[in-house]
Amino acid sequence: MTGPAKPPALLLAPRLGGGRAFEQIARACLDHADANQPFVEVHGDHEGLHQFRVAYRRLRSLFSLAREVVRVDPEAARIAAGLRELTVALGPARDLDVFLEAHPYLTLDDSRRLDAARVAAYERAHEFLASPSWLALRADLDRWLDAGTYRDQLGRTAWSGRHMAARALERRMQRILNDGAHLADLDPPARHKVRIEAKKVRYGSQFYGSLWPRSAREAAKMERLLGGLQDRLGALNDAVTWASIERLAGLVDAEPPEVDVEAEVAAAQGIVDTLSTVTPYWRVSWRPAPTVPRLGAKDKRDTRGGEAKGGTQGKGNAQGKENAQGKQAAKAKPRKHASKAKRSKR
Repeated sequence: MTGPAKPPALLLAPRLGGGRAFEQIARACLDHADANQPFVEVHGDHEGLHQFRVAYRRLRSLFSLAREVVRVDPEAARIAAGLRELTVALGPARDLDVFLEAHPYLTLDDSRRLDAARVAAYERAHEFLASPSWLALRADLDRWLDAGTYRDQLGRTAWSGRHMAARALERRMQRILNDGAHLADLDPPARHKVRIEAKKVRYGSQFYGSLWPRSAREAAKMERLLGGLQDRLGALNDAVTWASIERLAGLVDAEPPEVDVEAEVAAAQGIVDTLSTVTPYWRVSWRPAPTVPRLGAKDKRDTRGGEAKGGTQGKGNAQGKENAQGKQAAKAKPRKHASKAKRSKR
């Protein structure tokens, strides 16, 4: 690989068990992280750190969706807590990268301060990634996935993956609809929680959407709506976190961003209202059509006869009488000819 990469699309078999689905998704997240870790460099492509962090945020969301495991398995709970520590450790470096991308025309002094802050944040991120605690947790995560104890909680039987995913996605979607019913009345932290839920459902849809192959269009629409909601609420959150970024980078001359809070809230509310009218694709109870055996010649004749009988009552009776009279006439003629032949011989 020559540069940072986005996560590949997941394709799960619809009949997959819940435990197997969880394992495949988790390993895909780890592959995504491992592919991008070499590109986590302060003076490299910012996308390297972004994709590396996204990979572990997606994995955290997977653990959150599969809360049954975290609640009963202490090892799973410990791993989930360790993943949170990682994303928190990478947060300052990513926040400063985003700030730099959004404010390329800083004064020379502020530009130098921002660059120094980014270097320090990346150094702390690399220290965490090289720490014995993180390396041990990463190894424990691999061993835990290999052991597969989570399959008992998430399901081993066919189709249990869809049942588990539907429960988790429905639960999170209801939080979005309930908590986001009146976004204008919420304070910034509460609105940010709605954004986090939208992100988790979007990630979950990317994880499990292929379990409903006939609903690919509906799944794509759902992801677009959730992505739009995440962007609108994200713009509001960026305005709120400006002060913390300013302190982190030691900026002096930079101006805070201008955000039309009322317009962004109204746009976000419109998306929530639209989501409330959409039937989520995971509510569809689809199964493959049963295999129908091919009919032989006799079966086809029987089927056609059955269809003829299934017509209107009067028409069916008339056709039945005509057929019966024709058959009797056909049988009667050979018998009459046969009697004449016998008398002639006599």
